[in-house]
Amino acid sequence: MKGVEVCVFSVDDAYAAEAAGCARLELCTDYSLGGITPPMEDLQRLSPANSADDVRRGLRVSAVVMVRQRGGDFLYSKREKKWMLNTIKSVAKLGFQGVVFGALLKKNGQWQLDREFCMQACEQAHSLGLEAVLHRAFDEISTPMNAISEAEECGFDRVLTGWGDTRLETLKMLKWHAGSIDILPGGGIRSNNVQHYRDLGFLEVHTSARGAGGTLDIDQLKQMVEVMKGVPL
Repeated sequence: MKGVEVCVFSVDDAYAAEAAGCARLELCTDYSLGGITPPMEDLQRLSPANSADDVRRGLRVSAVVMVRQRGGDFLYSKREKKWMLNTIKSVAKLGFQGVVFGALLKKNGQWQLDREFCMQACEQAHSLGLEAVLHRAFDEISTPMNAISEAEECGFDRVLTGWGDTRLETLKMLKWHAGSIDILPGGGIRSNNVQHYRDLGFLEVHTSARGAGGTLDIDQLKQMVEVMKGVPL
């Protein structure tokens, strides 16, 4: 993909972002919790399987689905992990491009990737024809260079990270250090700084494009789309 991935939190925003020219959507709900899995009825409504139905038209742009049952930390119980695996199966049946998830363990007071579960979930996603994306649980890990290698070993196709928003040098190092795994920068990316990421060689960026009122800022999004296409503001 080349362009802008937009994290949207409602059906209406999904269609609006699609119309604004985004290259991919990340489907979530509840911004206040950092994004959790949308209701199944919303996913069914947006399913690409409905793309030819003018009355109940699904998305015609690529979309990945957040697989996260609750807000808070990323340390999950066996029950929660089972729910995640079941949700991945449900998403696959609806024809979306991929799933976005992550799970951590805490050892010696430090967060680490839950490699056993992440590998299991990645294998399941791939067996169902889905991409596996590690979300910003990655940013909770204090050793990002080790974590990117572990994420690649688990089978993730892509890692979403906000390191560029807090320490740009770390993001540059991650890009250089990554092997076959893609780095997707996110966190605070707007029209006034998206060119900087493009100049660093990133062909895709992630944004929620939310305005001052907390709603999707279509004008802001359109500007970012133009920049990532190579059109100056």
